[in-house]
Amino acid sequence: MIKSLLKATSLINKIGKIQDSITIGLLGGFIGTLAIDISNALLYKTKKTEATFGHLAASFFRTPTTTSKYKPTVFLGELLHHSVGTVIGIPLFYILKKTGKDHYLAKGLVASLLTWIFLYTGGQEIGLLKKPSKVKTHYAAVWNHILYGLATVKAMVWLADPEIFSSQPFQSDQKTIQRDNLLTWSQSNQDSVSSEDLNPSY
Repeated sequence: MIKSLLKATSLINKIGKIQDSITIGLLGGFIGTLAIDISNALLYKTKKTEATFGHLAASFFRTPTTTSKYKPTVFLGELLHHSVGTVIGIPLFYILKKTGKDHYLAKGLVASLLTWIFLYTGGQEIGLLKKPSKVKTHYAAVWNHILYGLATVKAMVWLADPEIFSSQPFQSDQKTIQRDNLLTWSQSNQDSVSSEDLNPSY
């Protein structure tokens, strides 16, 4: 896994920064999902959580004759988990693109908590996901979602061409206002000069 990440890093450095927003969003979401999987696998192996996200997402495909840990079902759960995590990167990147990359980690943290609330907690409440029986699994889920948000935005900022971000939107608005005021002042001076030409004083 680490060797694959190093190879990907080397390839991106050779290609250069990315300018396509959709591509950046998908890659950022995918990298964030990989971060979740590494963390979740370690927590599951050390018995800090009772299930991986693949097990939880397998609830979508569970039937009365299967369980959430039945291998073919878990594979579908992992596929769904990776698809959702990757696609969520798109709206998250457009938020960064619109608001600028200043305080991007804080924005990633907020996005990760919203994802935890609506997808993880909400999915359990409406019966889409199986509800874990142990509290430690919920704590692990909170940590993994936070890690997802931070890793995703960090990857996006690293992958994206800096010119994509409007890092100083308010300063841009102020410059526009100053320019408009300057044009108005210039126009009023021209009108004043024209008026004096038409009405010369002797």
